[in-house]
Formats: sequence, structure tokens, C-alpha cells
Amino acid sequence: MRLHTHDYRAPDTEGIVDGAVLMHREMSRLLARRGSVVLHDLTSGPDCVAGLGEDDVVYAGSGPYAFLYHHWRALHGGRFRIVREAHTALWSGYWAQEELCAPLLRDGDLALFPTEYTRRLFLRNFPALTPAGSAVAYPMLDRLPRKAPRPLPPPGAPLRIGYLGALSLAKNFDQVVSAFARCHRESGGAVTLVCAGKPNDPRWEADAVHAALRGSGVPPEAVRMEGVRPQEELGAFFAAVDVLLFPSTASRETLGRVVVEALAHGVPVLAAAVGPAVELLPDRNLLPTALDARGGFDMGRVGPLGRVDEDVLVAKLLGRDFAPAVLTSVAPYTDATFLRALAGHPVPDPAGHDPVLPAAVRVAPRAGGAPDAAAATALFRDFFERRDGALTAALDALAARTGHDDPALRSIVAAPERNLADYRAFPRLLDALVLPPLTYTLAPAPAGAAPTGDTPRQRTAP
Repeated sequence: MRLHTHDYRAPDTEGIVDGAVLMHREMSRLLARRGSVVLHDLTSGPDCVAGLGEDDVVYAGSGPYAFLYHHWRALHGGRFRIVREAHTALWSGYWAQEELCAPLLRDGDLALFPTEYTRRLFLRNFPALTPAGSAVAYPMLDRLPRKAPRPLPPPGAPLRIGYLGALSLAKNFDQVVSAFARCHRESGGAVTLVCAGKPNDPRWEADAVHAALRGSGVPPEAVRMEGVRPQEELGAFFAAVDVLLFPSTASRETLGRVVVEALAHGVPVLAAAVGPAVELLPDRNLLPTALDARGGFDMGRVGPLGRVDEDVLVAKLLGRDFAPAVLTSVAPYTDATFLRALAGHPVPDPAGHDPVLPAAVRVAPRAGGAPDAAAATALFRDFFERRDGALTAALDALAARTGHDDPALRSIVAAPERNLADYRAFPRLLDALVLPPLTYTLAPAPAGAAPTGDTPRQRTAP
């Protein structure tokens, strides 16, 4: 078997805060070190897979672009296998990828998912995807420490709460701030907060957060806003906290790398009881979560799918009512599982998952007929080969057809850089010109404190 993949070691991925890009870069380096991979540039076009035979495997670890490899294989009569990935859940990028790949799949092709939750979500919505043609594998543990669970301060002792990730409403960061303010007040000031991440709104800038908390009686010295932490500084961050909060119900969430990272550093995590965290954490560390069934969602936008119970969160923090750092599923996050999947060997399914959220999602039918992989591929090449005249003409036609000219789309075409790692650029053009985003709703079913899936879970220390 000879592996082929996009070379994600390129320096232009530096500074992009995205877990999927980080994983792609790590895998490119891992495979290059093993000396078992042919590195290519996906943006150079179909020549990157020219001449591949049935003993070749293409690892499409470069974002939501696996449809390109499938289209080029069909176009040139190739016989190689393709291993693709889906790194976000309810987002038009990877949803479109599965639609575009569906009619082009062959025996031996494989889709990798970060969690069983994500895999079940896609299996329910894509008939062409099968259990045999999918697996859970997201290698990262072999690049992390494996520290023993950290002892918890007893109730009443000072407690250091941590938050790591995007400071956004999609991840329910406002609930982190609210719950912390209550804990600070009810503990008599014995609780502090350390936040690291990129704010996506002015209200989450450091000065704004301090001002809001000051109104709740929290002094500035009780909160430390650290901004974006480089990967190599995560150890220092986790050394400064006793527990990590992960109340995210973001529509795109498929894993939460920070959960695995925290557990590997010995730090316990409290998380929403829906989605990926259900198969990563002990039941005691899952927060009751109510799904938002009020209206529709746009798959082109990211937002929260529900809210955690703040009363339970505050009670757990003050009473130390949560288990030490325990990762309930280890195998999917190792290099060995990932490499077995690439080689075409069976990968065991994780023992438990969230059955609530995958069953609650109702995606509206796509209007306009079947997705066209040839049109999507042509747009990709126009964009990355800087055929700006063709892109401008397509936007002109869109504006004439809809009566609305979108300056944001024009700015994407006018930008001097074309970066494959910027998943907000080309996918937005694809949404506008080829595959308008889908909408979806959530069935009005409450999520309990500990949905655990179909089978018992084995709890394993990280």
C-alpha cells in the first residue's frame, strides 16, 4: 500500500485557530516521518492522483474537499481507494462533501469521524454511507502527555475554573461567565477563572468581560483572559486550572479537542450531555442540556443547539460533584487506530454515544436537484488557480438572478491569498454558487443528564 495526501506541513497554516487544520498538519507530519506517503498539493489539480493504481490509497486529510479526489478518480478511471474525513457536524462544508461523494463511492472507500456521535449523525442522513464504510478515528493522544488525574480541592477551598476554546455564543461561553459569577459570589470569592481563546464578538473581549463581571461583584484579579494560547503552551494553561468547562452545544462540534487535551493533562471536564462529550466523559461529568426546538437553523451558520443547566453546573462546581479526569474511549484517538483504518483493516466501534442529538436532527430536502461534483470541482479550480474573471462572472450572474450583490463574496475573490486551510473562504463560494446551505430543525426532545448510547462504556484513564 502506498499513501498519498495533501502536504499540510506548509507554513501558511500557522496562526489559523482550527482543530481540524491542526489535526491535518499533525497527520501530514506523522505520515512523512514514517516515510510511507507521497505528499502532493491538492490545489495543483488532478495531476496529483494521475497514474495511481489499486494498491494506492489517497488520504483526503485536507478539509471538506474529498469530492475532488472522487470526481478525478471517476473522470480518469482510477482504481485507488480514498479515505475521507468529516470534521464538523451540521455545517454545509462537510455536508456538501458527503452529498458530492455519494454517487462516486466505491468498495474500500472509508469515511473517518472524530466521534461515534458524528458518525451516527451522518449515517442517519446519508444512505450511501454504511457502517462498513465508516469508522471513528482521530489520532491525537500520542502527541499528548498522559498525566494522572489531578486531585481536586475539597469543597470550600479555592477552585480554579478553566475555559479553553473560541469565546462564542455557539460554545455557550456566556454560560461560563454567568456560572462563574454565581460560583464566585456563593463561594465568597474562593473561585477564579482562566480563559484562553479567540473572542468572536466584542462582548467577549477581555475588557468587556471584566466590565460585565464587575457588575456582578467580581474583581478583575479573579479572572484572567489569556487570548489565544499556542499549542506548545497548553501544558502551562492546564497546570493553572483545576477543572475545565466545556458547555458547548455548537452545531459544528464533533469532538472538542480541548476535552481530550484536558483529560490527557489530568484535568477533569464538565460538559454538555449531548453530542461528542457523552462518549468522552463519565456520566457524572455531563450537564443536563435542553435542545433548542424553537425554530430552524441554517447550516451555513454556526450556533448553539441547546443550553446546559446552570443550576446543576454551579452545584457541581461548588460541591466538587464530578469525577476526576477519565477518558472513556481511548482507542479512536491513537495513531495505531488511524493507521489501521488507512490500511483498510477493521476498526472497533466506540462503546457508547449520544443517541439523542442524531435522532433529533431533521434536515430539510435540498432544492435544485442533485449536487454536481463537476461544477463544485470547476469552482474549486477557478478559485485556487486564480481564474478571477470566471469567479467574478459567476458572482455577477448570482447578483442578477437574486437582485442582491454580496460584498462579502466579492471580498473573497478580491483577497490576495488563496489558502486551502481557510475553510471560511472557498466553502462560502460553494454555498453561494453551487450548493446553497441547507436548513434543519431539532425535534422537541429534552436531553437527559447522561445519555450513554446502546452499550455500556468502559472507563479508561487517559
